[in-house]
Formats: sequence, structure tokens, C-alpha cells
Amino acid sequence: MSFFPTSNEDGNRVSPALQVIQMIEGYWLSQVVYVAAKLGIADHLADGPKSVDAIAIATQSNTDALYRLLRACACFGLLNQESDHRTFSLTPMGELLKTDKKGSLRDYAIGVIGPGHWLTFGKLEQAILSGASQCKNVLGMELWEYYAQHEQESLHFSRTMGYLSQAAALDVVAHYDASQARNIVDVGGSHGMLLSKLLEVVPTAKGVLFDLPNVIDQARIAVKSSGMEDRITLISGDFFQGVPVGGDLYLLKQILHDWNDAECLTLLKNIHQVANPESKLLVVEMLVPDQPEPSLVPLTDLAMLVLLGGRERTGQDYGLLLAKAGFRVERIISTHGLFSVIEAVRV
Repeated sequence: MSFFPTSNEDGNRVSPALQVIQMIEGYWLSQVVYVAAKLGIADHLADGPKSVDAIAIATQSNTDALYRLLRACACFGLLNQESDHRTFSLTPMGELLKTDKKGSLRDYAIGVIGPGHWLTFGKLEQAILSGASQCKNVLGMELWEYYAQHEQESLHFSRTMGYLSQAAALDVVAHYDASQARNIVDVGGSHGMLLSKLLEVVPTAKGVLFDLPNVIDQARIAVKSSGMEDRITLISGDFFQGVPVGGDLYLLKQILHDWNDAECLTLLKNIHQVANPESKLLVVEMLVPDQPEPSLVPLTDLAMLVLLGGRERTGQDYGLLLAKAGFRVERIISTHGLFSVIEAVRV
């Protein structure tokens, strides 16, 4: 994949200078998407084209400033600017910022470009120089503490994780046979998207959704709407202190990349301690490519550094980490999507 075009609409090659300029200015576009999502522009246009004046009233925005924002959105394909130039409508890309759109990215935009991420990532230089997370320096506390105190931002971020969980769930269900599982424990499972999908295809299994108290409080509605209330037990706690006992299949979806190796070992050993003999562990993560190539993963790796002090890893890295905690990697399944599935057994 390529983040920036190497040729223009006429097929002529875009100069290296222009490509670098686009990279430099990329954060401007991120803020355009963030503000459009935060103001609910797509929701206001859901029933058809509207004038900038009408949208300004609905969003309580300055009309001239809003026009300039919508014009920028049109330049990058989120909106259509109608012939009178003061009226805008949605494009297929813009539709993805609607709240109720299937596959909506509105929460993703707000969660990933919101203050908790945005302000901290601005200290990337300090993270590179020190090798340490910058959250406490910027926010005055670690990221999970910040989310616990900022409920609305936490909700958008949890829904973002839900979106990624849905993508992961589709990848996992399509490529992994969990039919032998009877008790599936989703550790740090957010709103239970992956767990619910697995339970749908394994009707004889039951599940445990385990996460921090504020996340579990938010997850209750999602679990109820999934129709899995009678099959999913909600438990809150800190996985560094311990995890629910007795699972024959434990799930870790995008958890280990949040933490350094020592913290990962603490979590993995907690799972090993309470898992049934021969229990299996599924680690669902994006893997760092073995060779440099255009990919989201090295960028996510930097986000993990500056936000949490964590890291993305190669398949070999995960194998070594799991072995230290008493697990043996049986196989690594490439789903051809964002995620890979690492199956390990307790030894």
C-alpha cells in the first residue's frame, strides 16, 4: 500500500519533493477529518445536500470558517461541493463518518486524533530520545488513567477498538477453527466484539469478557445488543494482578503491543498460571514486516512507543516472548487482512 500518490491523475510521476511535502502536511488533513467527525458533518448531510449556512446553524459554527473546512473536505474526497459552491453533499468516503453507517470510522477519527493521542504524539521526538512513553509528561497521567477520567473520549476510543475488533473478528473466524473450545476468556476484550463472533460460530461454548472496570461498564450495552448476555460473563479487574481462571482458549487481541516485554511477561505468566492444562492462547496482532515495505505497522509501532511504551513485534519476537512465559507457538496464521493469528499452547 502507499500513503501518498506516486503519480498524478494524468499518470505523470509526482516529484519526490511533493511527496515529502504531503507527508509533512499530513497532520493538517488529520485535523480536518477529526473536526468534521467531531462536528457530525456527515450526520447533518445524511438526508441530502445542505448549504453551509444550514450546517453552520446546526453545528453552532462560524459560517465562514465552516465553509473553509467543508471546502477542504471536498478537496480530499469527503464531500461534494455543489455547483453553487455553498452547498455540500456526502461522497462514499464521507458516508464513513456517519454515526450509524455500517463500518463507520467516525469513532476511529475522534478516538485516534483526539487529545489523548494527538497531544502525546506531538512529543515523538522526546520519545525517540528517551525511549519512553510521553503520556505522563503531556497528560499528567498514563493513558488508561486519562481515559478513566475522560469518559466521552474513552467511549470513542473503546468504539475504535470495537471497530478494529470487528475487523480482527472477521479475520479470526474466517481462518481459525475454535470449535473445540468450551470456555473462551477474552483478556482486555473491550466491548467483546471478537468474543461474540467466536461464540456465534461455536454455539456450545461460553465466554468471559475481562477488562478494566470503566470499560466493562461500557461493554454491558454492547454485550446485551449482541444477544450474548446468557453466554458471556462480565468480569472487571487488572490483568497485571490476575486473570479469570479455567479458560481452555484465552484471547489477547491487540493487547501485547501496548506493553514492553517485561509487562507482557507478567500478563502472559498470569494467564499461564490459571489456564487449564493444554489450554490454547490466541494472540491477534499486526506483525512488523520482515522487510521494509509501505505498511501501517511501523507507524503503529511509533504510536505504541510514544503513547504507552509498548511496541509492535515480528512473528519471531512473539515466539520468543511466549516461550519465556511457558507457551509454545504452534502456528502463525496470516489472514491476508490487517491481523495475524498466533496460536500457542500451554506447556
